[in-house]
Amino acid sequence: MTANSAIKSSFDQILEAAALGYAISWPGPTGTDAAGNAVNPFETPTGAGAVWLEVTFMPNRGVDDRLANDGYVSPQGMYQVTVVGRPQPEIRLRVVAEQVQAAFPKGTRISGNIRVGSHPYTTSVLIEADRMRLPVTIEYSE
Repeated sequence: MTANSAIKSSFDQILEAAALGYAISWPGPTGTDAAGNAVNPFETPTGAGAVWLEVTFMPNRGVDDRLANDGYVSPQGMYQVTVVGRPQPEIRLRVVAEQVQAAFPKGTRISGNIRVGSHPYTTSVLIEADRMRLPVTIEYSE
């Protein structure tokens, strides 16, 4: 079975290789380590019309072949890239979301036998006081 860490790492590499030109907020701890070095120092862009991407990796329970106690489990889950921007026309976020979708076409090999299982999809724009969010969900399985 392909480890979740390998799947996430492969997704991250594909997103970076797409070179979309937007800052990416990776998940993980923020602040400083024991030596005082900055850890994941993402600073939210503040300019009017600023756009950035936020990444969430959501492995799901694998599909168990149930043939034996040590049987094979096929990994599956979602990799979500949320397009985030300061309040602006919704179409701008949708254009960026389409760029993210194009980086992960159906059938893209992620790691080992893991592939993007369907066309990435978006939902409704989520509007907050100081930003708008448009999640792009990429489902994967074996």
